[in-house]
Amino acid sequence: MLSCGTSRKHIKTKPEWVFNRPVNMAYYVGVGIASKKNNPIDFQQIAKKNALNDLIAEIKVTVASNSVLSQYQNNSEFKQQFESESKISALNTIENFQVVDSWEDTDNFWIYYRLSKEEFAAARRRRLMIAKERAEDFFQRAESFDIRNNYMQAFRSKVKALAALQEFLNEDIQSVHNGKQVYLVNEILSSMQSQLYKVTFQSQVSSLKGKVGKPVSTPFDVFAYLNNAGAEKPPVPFMPMKLSNDQGRMEYGAQTETDHQGMASFSIARILAKDPVQLVRISTDLNKAIMVDSLSQSLRNILLSLDVPSTSIRVNVEPIKMFMETDEKNLSASLPMNYVEPVLKKLLIDSAGCNFVRNKEDADYLIKLSANTKSLGIIWGNMHQASLNLYLSLVDNANDAEVFKDALIEIKGFQTTPENAGIDAYKTANDQLLRRIFPKLKTELLLKEK
Repeated sequence: MLSCGTSRKHIKTKPEWVFNRPVNMAYYVGVGIASKKNNPIDFQQIAKKNALNDLIAEIKVTVASNSVLSQYQNNSEFKQQFESESKISALNTIENFQVVDSWEDTDNFWIYYRLSKEEFAAARRRRLMIAKERAEDFFQRAESFDIRNNYMQAFRSKVKALAALQEFLNEDIQSVHNGKQVYLVNEILSSMQSQLYKVTFQSQVSSLKGKVGKPVSTPFDVFAYLNNAGAEKPPVPFMPMKLSNDQGRMEYGAQTETDHQGMASFSIARILAKDPVQLVRISTDLNKAIMVDSLSQSLRNILLSLDVPSTSIRVNVEPIKMFMETDEKNLSASLPMNYVEPVLKKLLIDSAGCNFVRNKEDADYLIKLSANTKSLGIIWGNMHQASLNLYLSLVDNANDAEVFKDALIEIKGFQTTPENAGIDAYKTANDQLLRRIFPKLKTELLLKEK
């Protein structure tokens, strides 16, 4: 970008271009203004920046009918993304713009830029020619690789070819490839998709067993191989892989890539959903596969829309087995029926998919619950007040370790007798249990992030 100097023009009347934006069919025009009061030191630089942005805003992005972007014309978000990137690219590459005039008064400073449309188009054509040569070189290099031994090198060379052209995705760039006339960007993308389709994933297990809130105890392997070699299955080494859920929710171990023999090992760190049947999908991690050079967001979005090889594994999920020990009292006397226990059990069954077992030894977790009330006497007339303290803990039965505890303290109840005031406190405590304790208890069982 040229460094453009300005000369202040002290004239009594504002020039016409300050009032009315200039229109010139041969030039892009930019007019910038800055307040001296708000920017007493750098008002000139701010005005120059505003003029340049104003000039760039005049440069319209046109999408050729055979360009890759023509497929995204109806996607307004994608279109805005590319237009924004095009303006940033223009700011970084623009050259030979001219300062036509400047003017200032006591309050403001104005500056007027212009850029020859013909020179701008010529400079863009020169950049396109250089980018096209680089892209063709990367593409030819990619296709010279033997994908049996250099699968990812070939794939990433194609990404580099597209990266060279990312400023020009709206152009129908033509080239001769393998003796035929092609649209270069479309041809590279087609080649990448075809290369992805040549891979098959084969899981070493057909199904897994797990328990809600627990890891799947055994890691599992997936084999990636080229599928067009007949009975032979040439491995695909160093392909980045990821796990995702088709059904259910899980927390996974570290993502990985295939080794030199085409094998990748995975683990499920925790099952986070209660669905009895869940599906985990193993697929190519395109985010990592395209991590070469600096890609624009528009090109990333196009690449991430490629279809990737994948396979699924069924996970049969057992519910969490619970055993509850309760001690609920009212005014230190045993209750004829428990008030908190049935409410908490229903919450754990409905929301966390837990099963309650008869024998403590069969449980994954123990819930220990104790609660008692005390009378606070008469508060007015014949109205009595009582308060309740409730303590709850969750114990991992496998190692007798307390993994969660919480309490409700001094929950108030009101009624005409001390006993009924205590029962009223239990009813209030159930509401508090639902809002204050149960969400944290459920998080500990199912959704805790490591």
